[in-house]
Order: sequence, then structure tokens, then C-alpha cells
Amino acid sequence: QYYRLPTEAEWEKAARGPDGHLYPWGNLFDPEKCNAWESLRGYTTPVTTFPHGASYYGLMDMTGNVWEWCSSLYHAYPYRFDDGREDLTDRDEWRVLRGGSWYDAEWGLRAARRLSSAPHYTSHNTGFRIACDLK
Repeated sequence: QYYRLPTEAEWEKAARGPDGHLYPWGNLFDPEKCNAWESLRGYTTPVTTFPHGASYYGLMDMTGNVWEWCSSLYHAYPYRFDDGREDLTDRDEWRVLRGGSWYDAEWGLRAARRLSSAPHYTSHNTGFRIACDLK
């Protein structure tokens, strides 16, 4: 099998679910369901720490803990598959980060929130999630 970073569209669908929620668990913020500034942890936590914050698809930490890299190039919203953002031949082009981190407050943790950064950027509050195409 081939593992990769998710595209921005895949990441957002996984976080928002079929109903397009603001947060993986629904539309109301709850610091007991994610590792956020309001959770008062002050550091990253193991993935299973907030089981009640799982997305519709059962994915953990789609909000908070660490910003997650996506493979998509950073372009303006709304998302359009045909605008070149999935053409990954330019290795210096800035990429998308999604999900917020433990260092972010409620407003920065909505599933639609996005940042961009150069591909070589590293930080104590960034990480990644892998995706796999189903055959």
C-alpha cells in the first residue's frame, strides 16, 4: 500500500464529516474533547487522550494537539481541484496546515481553519497524519 499526506479536501471531509460540522464532534466547542489552549495542558498529548472528540469517521485529534500537514498547495478558498493546488511538482511552494494545535484557542480550532507554511518548516506544534487509498 502507498501512504501519503491527505489532500486539504480529504482532511476537511475527515474532520467535518457528512454534515459539515464546525468541529469533528459537532458545532459547539468543548475543551474536554480536544487538546486546545482552553484545555490547560500546555503540551502535546497522546492521540487517545480525547476519545469523545473523535470525528464522524472515528479519527482522533482532528482539532487541536498539532497542526497537520496536507499535501495540497496553499491557494485561496473555495477549494477547486482543477486550480493547480494538487500539482505537487513545485517542491518550494507553500503547503496547507489544518486542525490547530494545543497552543490555539477556540477560534483557531474550527475544522475550516487553515494556515500555510514552507515545506521545510518544523515546530513543536506541527505534525502529520497519513492517508491511504483504498483499493
